[in-house]
Formats: sequence, C-alpha cells, structure tokens
Amino acid sequence: MRTRLSQQGLTLLEILVAMFIFSIILGVVYSTFFGSSKTASLIESNEDAYQTARSFLGMISLELRALYYDSSSGLGLSGVNKETDGDAVDEIYFISTSYQRTSPEAREGEIAEIGYFFDVDPISGKKRLIRSVDSSVDSDIKDGGTLMLLTEQVKSLDIKYYKKDTKEWLDEWQAQSQPQSQASPQPQQQQQQQQPQLPDEIRIELSVVDDHEHETKFHKTIQPVLMR
Repeated sequence: MRTRLSQQGLTLLEILVAMFIFSIILGVVYSTFFGSSKTASLIESNEDAYQTARSFLGMISLELRALYYDSSSGLGLSGVNKETDGDAVDEIYFISTSYQRTSPEAREGEIAEIGYFFDVDPISGKKRLIRSVDSSVDSDIKDGGTLMLLTEQVKSLDIKYYKKDTKEWLDEWQAQSQPQSQASPQPQQQQQQQQPQLPDEIRIELSVVDDHEHETKFHKTIQPVLMR
C-alpha cells in the first residue's frame, strides 16, 4: 500500500519564523558591510592626514637644515608667534640654500626666501597653510614671492626655537645683524661675534584633522646647518 504525500503548504507561523530568521541574517550582513565600509573610510582619511603631515615636515626639514645667514644684514630667520581661536598658527620666514632652480638655464640664484603662514578661505572660512617662495632675496624676507596652497587640514602649527647658551625654548625668533667694532675685538668678543644669530634647534608641532574632524598631532625637532 502506497503512502500518500501530504499536499499541505507552510503555515502562517512557519512563514513568520522564516521571515524573522531571514531579517536577523540580513541585519548581521548589513552591519558587517556598513562597519567595514566605515572602517575603510576612517583608515583612508587617517592616511590622508598622515601623508599631509609627512609631506610638510619632510619639506620644511630639508629647507631648515640648509639655512642661510648674512651677518652683515641680519637676514636669516624670522619666527612669529600667533594664535587663532585657541590654536597656534605660527609663521616662519627664512633663507635657504635648498632651493632648486626651475631649469639649469634659469636666471635664478641658489638661495631663496621661503615662508610658511596661514590665511583664511573667504568662502569656506577654513584656515589654509600657505608656502611662499621668492628666488630674489632682498631686505624683506616676508614680502613677495610665489604663493602655494599646501593644505586645509592643518589645525595648528606651533614652532619653538632653542638657544643652547641660555638653555631655553623661545616662542619667537628674530635674526639680528651683529655690530662691527672699529677696535680689534678681544678673542672672547670675536668668538661672540662669530656666533650665528640662528637657533640651535627648531621644534615643530603640527596638528592635522581628517575629513571626520579627528585630530592627530605630529612633532619634529630639526637642527639647522648654517650656510654663509
């Protein structure tokens, strides 16, 4: 005798249970996918911030390690301490021998005036880090030159200058011309006059924000190599 197969379908309860289980699985899959996408976005944003900091610190380190100082005019380095909305937005201007000519035939010198400072975007209102380069060195190292927008990701820039003789870190620095005495200087006075009007070390603290307003701080200490 053959057994008759049941032709009865799923009950409403079974359908509801299946839908409930399916919704749980779908929720787990969606959460995993959304979390992975968010993590990837954060990693990419953080990588952009690290790249911004590495590029800036690498560039300014190379330039500051090749500082040029003219003792007769006092031209060399000027550091200005500034603050906006509680954030340090320091400015620095100097002469460096690390400048590369645009072409071998270009009528440019081997030194250039270089500056870093902030301005504000008139549309977005964000702070922007600007780099200025002037291959024509004159008596005012803060004026003129070609301006280049570096980034809008820098939240703060704090620069300190170390004097080895007084063992102190200064917020500002201004190179000054050294007086020339008509009388023959004593050995101690001559040694003091030969000391460069440049800091022994420069410490840079940089704060960078990513697209998610996450702040990351970087710092670097540079020992300038004096060029005359």
